[in-house]
Amino acid sequence: MNSQRVSQYEQDFYGWTQWQAEVLAKREVSALDWQHLQEELESLGRQEYRELVSRLTVLLGHLLKWEYQPEKRSRSWFLTIREQRRGIKRHLTHNPSLKSRLPDALGDGFEAGVDLALRETDLPVKTFPEQCPYGFEEAIADSFLCDTCQDWK
Repeated sequence: MNSQRVSQYEQDFYGWTQWQAEVLAKREVSALDWQHLQEELESLGRQEYRELVSRLTVLLGHLLKWEYQPEKRSRSWFLTIREQRRGIKRHLTHNPSLKSRLPDALGDGFEAGVDLALRETDLPVKTFPEQCPYGFEEAIADSFLCDTCQDWK
């Protein structure tokens, strides 16, 4: 491995990515920075998982607020729920392999979603269930918990 390119990875990541793309396009296999390419590919996969968890966090946090604080329901909450549902569906369409990680993502998103609901309400932590009460398909269904949403559609 060329030490100049390793230092480029550390000093100019963008330049390194452009160089690696050029090397790939030319099929110069011996010039590839294999170690860092592997690390970056793994990182890209983790980033896609984190985006799924992030969207689930916001969705689940708002579903909890919607369910446990009905007197404060708002158009903003409805639109956030709708936006996250659409974003999750789109993300899974573009990354279908993430479907195998849905149980983990739902659990991770729920923990953070409870924290979101706690920050944005005056409800005590004991208000919310310890485990996610929603199945994935249920949580992303447009009609779930939004039977009263007709006024905002």
